[in-house]
Amino acid sequence: MCGIFGHVGGRSDAAQVVLSGLRALEYRGYDSWGVAVSDGTLVQVDRRTGKIGVAVTELPPSGVGLGHTRWATHGAVTVENAHPHLDCTRRLALVHNGIVENHAELRQALENAGHRFRSQTDTELIAHLIEDALQLAAPGAERLLHATLAAFRALRGLNAIGVLDVGSGALAAAKNGSPLVLGFSADGHWLASDSAALLAHTRDLCFVGDGQAVLLTRERARLFEIDGGTELEPEIVRVAWDAQSAERLGHPDYMSKEIHEQPERLARLAVQAAPSVQALASSIAASEQVFMLGCGSSAHAALVAQHLFARRGRRITAVTASEFRHLQAFVAPGTLIVALSQSGETIDVLDAALLARTTGARIAALCNVEGSSLWRMADVVVPLDAGPERCVLATKSFTAQLALLLLTAHALDGWLAQGTRAVADAATDIASMLHGARRAAISAVARALRTRQHLFVIGRGASHALALETALKIKEVSYIHAEGLAGGELKHGVMALIEPGTPCIALMPHDDTETDLMSAAMQAKARGAELIGICPQAHPMFDHHIEAADLGDASAIVHAVPAQLLGYDLARLRGHDPDMPRNLAKSVTVK
Repeated sequence: MCGIFGHVGGRSDAAQVVLSGLRALEYRGYDSWGVAVSDGTLVQVDRRTGKIGVAVTELPPSGVGLGHTRWATHGAVTVENAHPHLDCTRRLALVHNGIVENHAELRQALENAGHRFRSQTDTELIAHLIEDALQLAAPGAERLLHATLAAFRALRGLNAIGVLDVGSGALAAAKNGSPLVLGFSADGHWLASDSAALLAHTRDLCFVGDGQAVLLTRERARLFEIDGGTELEPEIVRVAWDAQSAERLGHPDYMSKEIHEQPERLARLAVQAAPSVQALASSIAASEQVFMLGCGSSAHAALVAQHLFARRGRRITAVTASEFRHLQAFVAPGTLIVALSQSGETIDVLDAALLARTTGARIAALCNVEGSSLWRMADVVVPLDAGPERCVLATKSFTAQLALLLLTAHALDGWLAQGTRAVADAATDIASMLHGARRAAISAVARALRTRQHLFVIGRGASHALALETALKIKEVSYIHAEGLAGGELKHGVMALIEPGTPCIALMPHDDTETDLMSAAMQAKARGAELIGICPQAHPMFDHHIEAADLGDASAIVHAVPAQLLGYDLARLRGHDPDMPRNLAKSVTVK
């Protein structure tokens, strides 16, 4: 959620470089930010609340800098609580992602020892812990590293920290849970919480593992074990993405760009995904039971897959990852966990996968970020190959998940070629939806709904999962209260909320759910609902119709896109930023 960016090198504009790096991390979500540099004697800091925007900083020239975007957990959104935090001597600047579970006892001990605190955060105490540890560490080039390791070992919880030391002109970092990535280039070394932030500088990266720490100087980037301090050889990978793929490329925002990238990305998956899909299908076929885990949109993709596989007589149990521990008793050797995460750093997904592994389960991952924690943990990896996704809302990563899961279901049947054609057809229909009369119809619905405060979305079977996803897309970006539910549940309470003019979106693919869903929609219409149909053909009862092709199982991929476009249009009409909705973050790395 929070973002870390640091640089050590031969250039003197570290403050501006770090500020630019923080802008590349804005999509993760934040409410305050800050940059620290060394002036050779003391740490100099610029911290502010709100968005970075076109902000500039007047920090002095320096070859080392460290910055942070904060998503508040401990303490209000104030300048005092923004990172980086300083020690008492202003030798150190500290940034932190995660939550220190034993912060109260550590802070009390530090206050009793005479340390002065300036914030309400759990982060600041880490700077003071390193301050004390520096006094005990042996002199030498690794003094900062050893002090950082000593402090980090005292923390409980899942955390990642970075620290700038004026005394040595170096950066140190350590992680357990939250992501950290190293970058290697001719003009220095880099540290970030997301590889996308490093693409403007280098594609040669090292993904720091849990229980590992780094020491960055102008000359070297070194990797160590936190327990024992043993030096390790960094595993450097050259990532396929480049800086241009993470830019808007003429679109007004990232959400628009990423929606419009879906046809090309889906067409590519249809051609290239066969080897990884076959590997996943083989793992599912060899497993006694399969759980599919995700959070948010990924959880909805898992629920769609549950229906796709059920039609083929294969039981897949879709579970919201944060609730998985309550089913731990059912996980045994021979179980396969299929974990879905765009970032590969979603903390509840990682926790569930680690928990399952302790009982002997194998892990398969559908993931978009090469080298991420989930990617490295998995026994089988299916790359989403969606390219960088910087809008907080999942769009192209969601349809990529649906496509890969559909291909996997077909591969289990021995009909992968049929699935490939279906995904390619979905790509073609989505391309048609993004322009012309079909796109205009969605914009017209958005204009009709722009002042509403509540709406309902109904579906059955796989479309129930898409109803949940449609409601999520609308509420998270337009801030309209939207509720997705199974069509058969209208009569069990929700009908009491239907009154004249209440918007109700009905997802009606041409399948075995169509008749029952039509009946539910007519019951809502009879009570005055303003009915929006997303389906192949119009119907007299619809007040609005959004055309979505009849493509069998691949209809789910196509039916996902109107929700994205509708949410996008509503956000723009209501004056909201579609890329960074309030209170939300792209990569949820804290519980």
